Parts: sequence; C-alpha cells; structure tokens
Amino acid sequence: VNDDEDPAGIVRYWRDRVPSGSCFFVSHFRSGNNPETAEAEKVLQATFGRGRWRTDAEIGALLDGLDILEPGIVPAPLWRSEEAGTPWKGGQRELTVWERLIAAGMARKP
Repeated sequence: VNDDEDPAGIVRYWRDRVPSGSCFFVSHFRSGNNPETAEAEKVLQATFGRGRWRTDAEIGALLDGLDILEPGIVPAPLWRSEEAGTPWKGGQRELTVWERLIAAGMARKP
C-alpha cells in the first residue's frame, strides 16, 4: 500500500472497529541499509511495479495505538521462531539478504 493510499488510516479504521484484546498481524517488505537489500528492493519493485517498502520503525508506526508484542517488528524467519523450533537444521545461522526482506510483527489493541 503506497503512502497516498493512507496505510495508517486503513489500520486505524480496523483498529477502531474491533474489541479490546484483538490482535493485528503484519508482514511487510522492509527496507535495509545495505547495497544487497537495496538491489533486491529494486528488482522486486521492477517486478511488482508498485508498492512501498518501509523501515521497521515505519512499519511499527502503522500500528499506532496498538501494543506491539514481543519480539517486535523483526525479519519474518525470526518472529517467534523459538516457539516453532529453529527453522534451520543445525541451529541458528545468519539470515540471508532475501530472508531479511520481509518483516513480521503482531500488536494487540489495549
């Protein structure tokens, strides 16, 4: 969702209509601060033709008025991975650039 489509307003619309205790899950393309991520963003943007990549802070800001749950906004493979068990044989390892491109998080309405 591009900025001119008011993504925060979309979340706010639903936030205001659900009961307290409701949860919102978000997954989002995330901007990185390195040449590899910038190149991946460029390739995927050319493929999709539209869309908006955001930093973790920008993604978190879309959840204004909600309590972001642990572990916060993180690369999707790391979101609650301890509950599902490690997704990799042999234990933890460094994430690839591609694995860092999607952020995930959950927030609860107070």
